[in-house]
Amino acid sequence: MLQLTLYALIAGLFSLVGGLLLIWKSNYAAKVITPLLSFSAGAFIGVAFLDILPEAVEMVEEPHAIFLAFLVGFTAFFIIERVLMRYFHYHTEGEAGEHGEHTESLPLLIITGDSLHNFLDGIVIALAYVANPALGLTTAIAIAAHEIPQEIGDFSILLDQGWKKLNIIMVNILSSLLTVVGVFIGFYAAGFFENRLAFLLAAASGIFTYIAASDIIPEIHHRAGHKELYRVVFAFILGLIVIGYLVSVSH
Repeated sequence: MLQLTLYALIAGLFSLVGGLLLIWKSNYAAKVITPLLSFSAGAFIGVAFLDILPEAVEMVEEPHAIFLAFLVGFTAFFIIERVLMRYFHYHTEGEAGEHGEHTESLPLLIITGDSLHNFLDGIVIALAYVANPALGLTTAIAIAAHEIPQEIGDFSILLDQGWKKLNIIMVNILSSLLTVVGVFIGFYAAGFFENRLAFLLAAASGIFTYIAASDIIPEIHHRAGHKELYRVVFAFILGLIVIGYLVSVSH
């Protein structure tokens, strides 16, 4: 359990590095945010299709239900995000192609969304770990790769809303610790639903795919526009290669 807790800390508190980078190295962070996002997208796609989903398929005799579980995870996260956007996201309409002007309710949306996301990340890590401890490590690394650029973006909005740096750091730490809570709940839930583990893993891979395809990649296109090609593509492929290498080593 100590090893699993360490994985949770890697995925959760490691995101604090991204926020601190923004606060103390804001000029540098602005230059590398797009490649970091691209790397995280590649890492998420890689861990979903090169690691978690194959692991789930190997655990069952008939893989058809595994792919249905993948779709359930993908669809569930789509619904969750739509609910959050419907009831918690408020903004004024901006010009076409631009982000709308955020209201003062945005910090609450960010904190709530991050807390839920970190909790779900912990559950996913625990499910992967129960299937294979090495799988838990690669999952935690993929999550950490996503959290750094994500938190850079979140920190920038909170700073723009006038939050003090210390308050932002403290909220981030408390939110990140929910990954540990999710790990403990996921670990014992996975033990209780041992026969359903393959389907839970498949659903988790669907969640990873949704995050990459629906949230990260559109943000990359928005930030890069028509200007960047090689840095973005290289970072995405690097994310795939890193995860693929870790999978080959761990297996």
